[in-house]
Amino acid sequence: MDYEPKKPKKAFVSPIKRLVWSKSGRRPVDRGSVYRRPLHTVPLYPPDFLIHPERLIFDYVEKEVKFLGHLTWVSVSLNPSSRDELLQLLDTARQLKVLPLKTSADQDCILSLSARCLLLTWRNNEKLLMRIPTHEIAAASYLRDDALHLLILKTGRAPNQILLMAP
Repeated sequence: MDYEPKKPKKAFVSPIKRLVWSKSGRRPVDRGSVYRRPLHTVPLYPPDFLIHPERLIFDYVEKEVKFLGHLTWVSVSLNPSSRDELLQLLDTARQLKVLPLKTSADQDCILSLSARCLLLTWRNNEKLLMRIPTHEIAAASYLRDDALHLLILKTGRAPNQILLMAP
């Protein structure tokens, strides 16, 4: 004899209740099976947001960023402190489809900063993406445009490179 349990009747739920108390909000979010270790960071306090120099000499600090890309076709005469030139460079790179239009979770990276070098590794598998000794960093800029915050690094390597990261 087959036993079939009774199915509960579905009651009418108003559309407002569905919007305010959706079932997806009650379910635990599956972030995937990838383990993400906590970052090696220090608290920064206003107004200066300074890190003690000895921490950078004997240790390192990590920050999660979104890596947008690096551009190797940049002219040497680019002024990284010029907002207009940087925005024009970003627009050109996006038109050429070198840079993404929107950021995603696939672009998550860890920026490790010490007195000797700057490391950029992927957040999910921690594979090394780029290592730049600090003596090769020619200029650093911070650009904020609407909801976009960019950290721009110009390096002095043979093909002049610009790294773009969104903190």
